[in-house]
Amino acid sequence: MAKILVVDDIEDNIRLLCFNLEDDEHQVITANNGYQCLEKAQEHRPDLILLDMMMPGISGTETLKQLQADSDLKDIPVIMVSANDADDFIIEALDIGAHDYVAKPFIYPVLAARMRTALRLRENHLEMLQLNKRLSKLASLDPLTEAYNRRHFLELGNTEFAKAQRFKRPLSVIMLDVDKFKAINDTYGHPTGDAALKQLTSLCQSAGRSSEIVGRFGGEEFVLCCPDTNAEGSMALAERLRIAIEESTLNFEGSTLNYTVSMGVTTIQDDDQNLNDMLRRADQLLYHSKENGRNRCTSDSSLTS
Repeated sequence: MAKILVVDDIEDNIRLLCFNLEDDEHQVITANNGYQCLEKAQEHRPDLILLDMMMPGISGTETLKQLQADSDLKDIPVIMVSANDADDFIIEALDIGAHDYVAKPFIYPVLAARMRTALRLRENHLEMLQLNKRLSKLASLDPLTEAYNRRHFLELGNTEFAKAQRFKRPLSVIMLDVDKFKAINDTYGHPTGDAALKQLTSLCQSAGRSSEIVGRFGGEEFVLCCPDTNAEGSMALAERLRIAIEESTLNFEGSTLNYTVSMGVTTIQDDDQNLNDMLRRADQLLYHSKENGRNRCTSDSSLTS
């Protein structure tokens, strides 16, 4: 069932609650004061806390305040349990963030029903958080390759561009395109072409550091944004990636496939206004690689040397 933290300074109260809770197949953790409650909540991350209001050391109300102030613990539902059922105490506890309030002596089936309500709400809350995470992932990733989609890549890339300008750090962009990708689809079929794009994404993500941002711009075109990477470093990364792609073999549904990519590599310049300036330049350099034989990297310096 659920993991319940019972907090009470009277041992008989703890024993009685433990008997009932364990009979309902809950896992029970106990604490005798507010300090132990905070420690055990951090250690065990219970699903629900039954917290006595009047305890030595720090009161249940103060313990509740500290639970609510902790970002890791504030979402754990707390039911206050106390012999004091004065309205002021109940209102204060609920205003601080308690889920519910039960007065002693309580009837266990009633407490159990309130616990079930609190646990259902917590479960719904956790499911909503997971759903939001999935939705956020869907909104930021390309559905085929799970590289960042164009929109999210631009958001992240422009952030890195602003940092590079502000702190006078290097920033590079690598744009790459699969050579003769239409022929791959025509010869082997679109599922094989899709498998090649997935493999390519994996190679891009593993070629550099974790700080590199890999995005799919559409079709067979991908972009890497490389923070704190100068012209020499970005060209070395591009060439390392080009060789890794050239030497890789895709085995998919009985087909064996090798392919290559062409790349354009550029580094931030003083007159760049935003990331789009770098992307346009990288695209021109990529086109130059295509026009000069494919399976090659062309950088800013390649055209000026």
